[in-house]
Amino acid sequence: MFESATLTLFKDGVPLSAFFLNPDKDTTIGRSPDCDIVINDLGCSRYHAAIKRRENGWELTDHESRNGSAINGDVFSGTKILKDGDRIQLAHTQLIFCLTKNEPPADDPIRPGTDSVEWSKSIPATVVASARQADRDELTSRLSRARDENRILRRLLWQYSEIIGESPKMLELSNIVDRVAESKSTVLIRGESGVGKELVARAIHFGGPRRDKPLVCLNCAALSESLLESELFGHEKGAFTGALERKIGKFEAADKGTLFLDEIAEMQPELQAKLLRVLEGHPFERVGGNKPIEVDVRVIAATNRDLEKEVEAGRFRRDLFFRLQVLEIPVPPLRERGNDVTLLAEYFLGLFAAHMKRRFTGFSAEAAELLRQYRWPGNVRELKNVIERAVLLGTPPTVKPEDLQFSTIQPPTDSHPKPPFGADAPQPPLLQTIEEAERDLIRRTIEHYEWNKTKAAKSLGIDRGTLDRKLAKYGIEPTGE
Repeated sequence: MFESATLTLFKDGVPLSAFFLNPDKDTTIGRSPDCDIVINDLGCSRYHAAIKRRENGWELTDHESRNGSAINGDVFSGTKILKDGDRIQLAHTQLIFCLTKNEPPADDPIRPGTDSVEWSKSIPATVVASARQADRDELTSRLSRARDENRILRRLLWQYSEIIGESPKMLELSNIVDRVAESKSTVLIRGESGVGKELVARAIHFGGPRRDKPLVCLNCAALSESLLESELFGHEKGAFTGALERKIGKFEAADKGTLFLDEIAEMQPELQAKLLRVLEGHPFERVGGNKPIEVDVRVIAATNRDLEKEVEAGRFRRDLFFRLQVLEIPVPPLRERGNDVTLLAEYFLGLFAAHMKRRFTGFSAEAAELLRQYRWPGNVRELKNVIERAVLLGTPPTVKPEDLQFSTIQPPTDSHPKPPFGADAPQPPLLQTIEEAERDLIRRTIEHYEWNKTKAAKSLGIDRGTLDRKLAKYGIEPTGE
């Protein structure tokens, strides 16, 4: 018998990831992307700790981390022997250490020679059957390991979707993302280019019940109208010139999961109508096909456009706007996030320094001040590019002011999308329950259609009876009556 071990990563008491520890090598733990176990915890050091297998057992070594390590609540420095079930605390992250007993793999009792025919004749049938059973057992074991690895990779991807930031606005954003993730409703993410709208979409997907299902992303601005329709809904062989075989669309690929539609405002009105029907639960057909297809997909859309202006100009369907706006999440620009600029800069510095194998340890005081003062018209995307260039062309160990190259483009003066139904309409609070958001949406929609319940119900994607019940539930009545 010999002992192997696993580490299980917890967040808020919920297990997220399981890691199999290799007894033949040291396992490093920290924020650096080149650690064996990467922890997305700003309190952790880049190379926080390591676990090693020694003759007297498994050892945890703290690498002089800035926020320390603890086992079962006892803070320690240096090296400690781990026991089965120990709770490891690294900054704000908790891991559980577990030992498992495994039988050593037996040598294969059958070693066929070069003459497979003669070998098969000389071996009893029961032994051959036993060998085949061993092969089947090995295949089953490999499939099981593959499933475990796939589950771990999905959890790791979830970790990389966590939002980095400690400013009040980002804490509010993280709060509402956590609540929205548990619902099934359509989400509209709004914000300037480069603020991280796709990251928010990923956080919603991996934080909800569909986390183990596909997340499919599509940029609506990257394709022409005809190609976008084919990408969304698929096409049949021969549907158009160049359609040499059947193609599955993004909706089918995302079945039981999430479809993220970036730059939704770039979609043409004709295609918007077909998208609206699918969002309302109707089946669709592939381009050139006539077979109805039904899918279970949660749609998350994003835009940096002022959709209210697009609706007024006739470029975006009013009914689709209301259907997408069930849950709306504004993402603040980087210039409104305070010290998050420093946190993100340090994160990207560690990322690129490890990738390019350049030994940068931080920023000079002057460079850090420049990063804080700059207005960031390109937001997080621009910050990432600035740090990547500094790591590539700068001279270690610190990033200096001359290593930072900024854009001359000015940030937009109006960084927030206007409230719906005119500039005088009050903005709903960022932190709302799902019921509060639904009540607010129903109230604004019914008032917008001047209490025409048929039109309001159609715009909301529900039937008239459901609308009546929700109006009664929320106590929404015509004003002045």
